[in-house]
Amino acid sequence: DLLRAYTMQNAESGLGSDYLKRKHVIRVRLEGEQFLLQAEDVENVVEWIEGLQAATNIALDLDERPMPRGPLFPR
Repeated sequence: DLLRAYTMQNAESGLGSDYLKRKHVIRVRLEGEQFLLQAEDVENVVEWIEGLQAATNIALDLDERPMPRGPLFPR
């Protein structure tokens, strides 16, 4: 059974570089909540972040969409 559904509108996603307990962590913030996801490797981190940001970019109506931004990676 589904416990709760979330919208990707105004979601923020990126690398959870400040979370040091595990490697390859993705941070997703939406609807006032935060989720940490762990990917298998760096390639999967990139794929997940790109997919999450693409979903966020198309979740709003065309008139309300900000310019898309690329994935954020540490320098």
